[in-house]
Amino acid sequence: MTLALTLALAVGLSLVPQLPEAWRPIPSLAKGPVMPQLVALVTTSSAASKRKAVGVEPDTDTNAPEVPILPEEDEPEEDATEVAEAEGSDAGTPEPAPEVAESDPLGLAGLGPTQRAKALRMEALREKMGAQHVDLEPGCRRMGASGCEESGLAPFFDALRALHEGRRTQPVRVEHLGDSLIASDHITDVARVRLQDRHGSGGKGFLYIDRPTRSGRGVRAGQASPGWVFTRIIDRAPPKDRLPFTGVAFAAGNAGPQDVRFAIGDARTAEIFFLAQPGGGSVQVLVDGKPLQRVQTRWTPAEVAYAPVKLPADAKTLTLKTRGKVELHGVSLENGNPGVVYDTIGLPGAYAGVFLRTHQPFFRAQMRQRKPSLVVLMFGGNEAFRLSRDWTKPEEIKKEAQALVELVRESVPDAACLVWSPIDAAVRTMGGELVPRRGSRLVADIFRDVAKEGGCAYWDALNAMGGEGSAIRWLSAGMLNEDLIHPRAKGSDLLGHLFDLAIQRAYAASRPPPLVAHDPTGLQNAEKTLTATFKRMSSLEKGEEARLGILQLGASHTASHYFTDVVRNALTKRFGDAGRGFIAAGKASDRLKPAGVSRELTGEWTIEDALQATTPGQAWGLSGIRAVGAPGAALRIRFCEGCDAAPTPPARLSLYWLDGPGAGQMEVKVDGNAMPPEPPPPEPFTTPTVRIRSFPVTGTAHEVEVLNKGGGTLTVLGAALDLEQRGVTYDAAGLPGSTASTLASEDPQALAAQLSSRKPQLLVFWYGTNESGQADLDAEKLRSEYGELIARLKKDAGGAECLLMGTTDRMQQGPDGTWTEAPALARVLTVLPEVARAQGCAYWSARAAMGGDHAMPRWQRDGLGHTDGTHLTPEGYEKLAGMFLTDLLAAYEAFKAQPPALASEVQGR
Repeated sequence: MTLALTLALAVGLSLVPQLPEAWRPIPSLAKGPVMPQLVALVTTSSAASKRKAVGVEPDTDTNAPEVPILPEEDEPEEDATEVAEAEGSDAGTPEPAPEVAESDPLGLAGLGPTQRAKALRMEALREKMGAQHVDLEPGCRRMGASGCEESGLAPFFDALRALHEGRRTQPVRVEHLGDSLIASDHITDVARVRLQDRHGSGGKGFLYIDRPTRSGRGVRAGQASPGWVFTRIIDRAPPKDRLPFTGVAFAAGNAGPQDVRFAIGDARTAEIFFLAQPGGGSVQVLVDGKPLQRVQTRWTPAEVAYAPVKLPADAKTLTLKTRGKVELHGVSLENGNPGVVYDTIGLPGAYAGVFLRTHQPFFRAQMRQRKPSLVVLMFGGNEAFRLSRDWTKPEEIKKEAQALVELVRESVPDAACLVWSPIDAAVRTMGGELVPRRGSRLVADIFRDVAKEGGCAYWDALNAMGGEGSAIRWLSAGMLNEDLIHPRAKGSDLLGHLFDLAIQRAYAASRPPPLVAHDPTGLQNAEKTLTATFKRMSSLEKGEEARLGILQLGASHTASHYFTDVVRNALTKRFGDAGRGFIAAGKASDRLKPAGVSRELTGEWTIEDALQATTPGQAWGLSGIRAVGAPGAALRIRFCEGCDAAPTPPARLSLYWLDGPGAGQMEVKVDGNAMPPEPPPPEPFTTPTVRIRSFPVTGTAHEVEVLNKGGGTLTVLGAALDLEQRGVTYDAAGLPGSTASTLASEDPQALAAQLSSRKPQLLVFWYGTNESGQADLDAEKLRSEYGELIARLKKDAGGAECLLMGTTDRMQQGPDGTWTEAPALARVLTVLPEVARAQGCAYWSARAAMGGDHAMPRWQRDGLGHTDGTHLTPEGYEKLAGMFLTDLLAAYEAFKAQPPALASEVQGR
């Protein structure tokens, strides 16, 4: 009867002559067949009745309890994360993916084969539906005199890039707050799987105790006993002093003990979120049914609290059992990997104002506990619905959205924020006609303004869906539920697809410029600067009598001997061995053992270095070190210890020491035999002066011993063994922590004397690493002082050629575990090649060889970089030395391949 009366009224109103067309329940009734329009009206009414019967209603804010509206499943759906794992998606620690936006206009970079195939299928669906790729509007977190200095998404993209480059050891977390569109983890599941596929998975993340409405998919909740009592911000009158940032509290008390079980998956840590309160009970934590620990929740006053749980490697299930008065908020499951964790916090009926009902001290505390890099605010649908019913005003919508953005920014000021627009929705007139819902575009514009004012990014999901009216197309294609508001599963997947690609395009476009404009790979300018060196190498390779002396000066990379040992061994194997060369005085060191060298000190010795010098101009050994022995002290340096003591070839064993006022009486033994004392100088030395004495020997295994017979202290600088045969010597003189200015501040005459003795044809300089750590580094001073030093030492060495090695990559770790470049790294990388060109030196960038920007974290991940971010492991130095040798010998081969006339011309320069 009701239906008949409704139809009669509709027909009567539709036939009123002066009634405006928009008010007619059945538009244009007189212009077309009556029966089809009546049938449409009846079926529409029946469908509405059916929806009401099963509890499918638009999200509202009436006094009646709000009920969930969840995507209707158009096909069996699985948790996207589980599907990705089952299909072999690499969501663990993927290899770095290219970030070139120009060659990836869609944003598919970094996806594995499975997810890429799914994305391409979604692309076909997008084209069919007329959906659009809509770019994120990045917003601005910080304005400066020159404009925006930091985009709204910078913290998130910086964190992702740190994951991509291996610089971050902590997970990158996303907190996605929204309404019924994500309550069952639709849309967010696609974004989660894609981000984890690109950047690695940090685990499942935050999970509710139970589904907040006990309906929809349960992929973001545990399997809970039925007696939990829910208190939600979407309820009619939620308490304003206790609800957490998730919007739901799960209480166990009057109904007796409750429990909840979670599948652990790959998780290695769990964190229980709960309310510590007066009279609180306890929670028994069980893993695979076995008790692990008990959490007490009694506390005064009431506060949100957290209990970390370390999970065994082979654990399968985590169970929580309550005793007494307990309120839980959820559990976070993470695997400990530095990947992406994507939390879904979705509540049917929610809008921005609803999340303001949370207890704000709890909201702030729990949000900070999650430490998100990005907070997504996905509302607008319920705002638009309420606006269409005149239940709210645009001013109120904007005020609530602004307050929520402010709360988020205040809670986690270091996190990025991103605001969604509402998606499109439709309404059906009484005549059965589908029209766009009023208010969606207005709310979208309001949210855009709120995002811009709050320093957040913005994504226009309405335009991405296809603009106003797209909901009607989606309905006809089976992509939208009959409520005309909520997408079905495929529609949600498409929205997640569009959102993910928008993020990826913005991420690729945000790629920062390289640290320096040009950090060249390979050996630069070698064809012009190393002609004499290459000519000697060629003579040696032909079997001609020649000697190539190389002296490398530097800091810890040189002092470690790992790098130089590899280079020396390779060169002497190919071109002949002319001896181990110079060894600095000092304590015993295992790093000398691979070369068969050992040092031994007995008695009272003090090892001093140039970094300790209080006044410049002091005399030091080539390595910036000197050993000072008291009377009775002895120093021994052994070459080729354990080698065959064959009598050939002839060799020269040299001792370097300082003579001067107050020097003790020195006795020298070679292979245990006392040597005649050194004749005194014609005039006594008035200042410490370098003295060098050489002893003819034969063979490669020798020992030199220095004893202080008394009368003062004895200062030894080092010793050297040179074989008098064709080949290469490669001296390594490095002082850890030193810079080029350290060497420049030493006594120039002492350096000149030692260089003249060593007679290197090639000087290799490897400074810059320690300079890069100086935040106040003066680039102009480095340029001038380093250049003057090189020019002076080249002259002191008799016109030697030179090769500058650029610094390795150097990173510093912040409190959050993220690695950033050393403060002056860019200045050093810019200055060093300029100094090399100005001084006529070849140049080789160790950092470029390592891989350029942020290479150190990648080397650390591969066991090649030291945990300090500055040095390499022995394996790392070996690899880098191999790279250097490859470039050096490639330049040598190119030199040999020159036409004879050109080679003669080059060599004659």
